[in-house]
Amino acid sequence: MKFSTKQINCDFCEGGVTESKVISKTFNRFGQLFKIENIKAEVCNNCGEVYLESQSIKEIDRKIEQKLLLIAA
Repeated sequence: MKFSTKQINCDFCEGGVTESKVISKTFNRFGQLFKIENIKAEVCNNCGEVYLESQSIKEIDRKIEQKLLLIAA
């Protein structure tokens, strides 16, 4: 699923460029693991390094906060 036409040269492997993808990723917050799906990201086609835009990071934080509120309830 493509959502952007920009490509980034990878800073980690210095041999790849990114491709726009929608991914799932697990995050650890306060000792809890949270799997977040449908994240828009740029992913290196050589090493797999993930680059997130600020809007994606805000959405991840919002989803984790909602899940933490459900746990606390």
